[in-house]
Amino acid sequence: MTWFFRALGPPAVERDGTPVDLGGPQRVLAFGVLLAAANRVVSVGALAESLWGTSPPTSYRVQLQVIVSDLRRRLTGGDRAGAPILTRAPGYLLHVPPGTADVDLFRAEVVAAREARAAGDDATVVQLLASALDRWRGPAFDGLSGDRITPVALALDRARLDAIELDVDARLADGRLDGLTTRLVLLTAEHPLHEPFHRQLLEVHGRAGRRGEASAVFTALRRRMRAELDAEPSAALRDLHRRIMSEDPGAAPGRPRAWATAYRQLPPDPPGFVGRRRELAAIRARRGGVVVLEGMAGVGKSRLAVHAAHLLAADHPDGQVHVDLGGIGGRRDPAEVLALLLGLAGVPDRAVPPGLDARAAVFRDRLADRRVLFVLDDAAGEDQVRPLLPAGPGCLAVITSRRSLALPGARSVAVRPFRRGESIALLTALIGARRVAGETRAAGRLSARCGHLPLALTLAAERLRRHPLWTIDDLLRRMPDDRTLDGVRAAFAASYRALTPDLRRLFLLLSRLPGTDVTADAVAAHGGGDARAVADGLETLLDEHLVEQRAPDSYRLHALVRELLADS
Repeated sequence: MTWFFRALGPPAVERDGTPVDLGGPQRVLAFGVLLAAANRVVSVGALAESLWGTSPPTSYRVQLQVIVSDLRRRLTGGDRAGAPILTRAPGYLLHVPPGTADVDLFRAEVVAAREARAAGDDATVVQLLASALDRWRGPAFDGLSGDRITPVALALDRARLDAIELDVDARLADGRLDGLTTRLVLLTAEHPLHEPFHRQLLEVHGRAGRRGEASAVFTALRRRMRAELDAEPSAALRDLHRRIMSEDPGAAPGRPRAWATAYRQLPPDPPGFVGRRRELAAIRARRGGVVVLEGMAGVGKSRLAVHAAHLLAADHPDGQVHVDLGGIGGRRDPAEVLALLLGLAGVPDRAVPPGLDARAAVFRDRLADRRVLFVLDDAAGEDQVRPLLPAGPGCLAVITSRRSLALPGARSVAVRPFRRGESIALLTALIGARRVAGETRAAGRLSARCGHLPLALTLAAERLRRHPLWTIDDLLRRMPDDRTLDGVRAAFAASYRALTPDLRRLFLLLSRLPGTDVTADAVAAHGGGDARAVADGLETLLDEHLVEQRAPDSYRLHALVRELLADS
């Protein structure tokens, strides 16, 4: 038996080409939850919450077994043993092989279309996207909602809009204007604040010489944005409107100069974001330029950068770009990153210059009059990130790094571990107020045990979500022996491996010294060597955010770092 799974519309499945009747609404919802997490385990607790909310019946486990058993029977036509729903602790998994879901095929065609667009092959783009968009039968997971489905559905619907934008841009570049006016009029009506569709409709009107219609579209959008968003259309759209009104022959170029293949790349806004008011205020005060978020591994720099970028997205309508720079353990070549960014900006592969400096020059030229926001995540050092910085006054680059970076004109923001109240607020957001309220003291002990690091707290919360019957005290009793904090240990290990041998020895020596705060003289007296060399080494470790400082000439290891070193 072979199955084909459909999520681009009402959830459905076909067996050997024949639609399968999944049963009533509860069974369809259970199947939808499993499909939204395809090839990943959904716990019994998560399924129960999706079906019955926060107050499931006392017999929910038995009822779930009945529902899953019935779904297996329906999927196979009777032979439950061969069903794609598998029992995997602590719940169930829907096995979806590659190429057997409309989502997979849609994504593959869009990726191929973006590659063809970058190569200047717009005819192939149109052909691929016609197939990709034809797979949609309505909104993703149409008819279903819930915490396990809605974020996945929204991301897919966003990807569909991006694919439509790409398709229209390719048709404009290829001169295929037939039917675009009607299509874009419907799209702008359905998405009245979606600027890219309005930009494309202006281009179509401009090419056809319909200046009055173009002006009406622009005026209606401006009025709506002012009323609902207290904002103006982007500088690029205002410039296009001006050129159409002045009958400039360049008003509707054959290939848009905007970020043609990916306008919005930000990862989802982190769930349960709390605190960081001071840091957010510092970032939001900079509408252009460079902000560096620096701090130790696991302190939440990336979460903060992505959350801030979502808050500032409306101020940078020409694009929001996210680039993982690989950090100190997997440093990405800035020349390769620039090639990627130029491709996103619409520069064909054959037109990308060969050298780093030349690529950086073209990159800055493309952004001269743009308002684009960049999140450059996990930078290894100044030499990696400096060529990636836009020079235009409307662009903002938010950089995260475990190291202190010296970049001219940049605003450095230190990201420190949470305070106790923020730690408990994060736990509350991740595992629920009811669960934390019943164990306030245990939540405080767990926060301290995690060193008030958001990464450690998130890992602990995930462990609790996977074990809904555990109390917080249950987790605390298990933590000395289980692997809850392995992700934090791995993050610190990467920072440690990047040190020179002398700095590694100094770092390990710190972990063995009695007390918490020490001076360079004290470290030297305990076998650290020359006091001046030790002082220089401690300052380097401070720049690497591997030690902390609460007073001048005094250094300390973060409590969780000391503990993980002792366990290793």
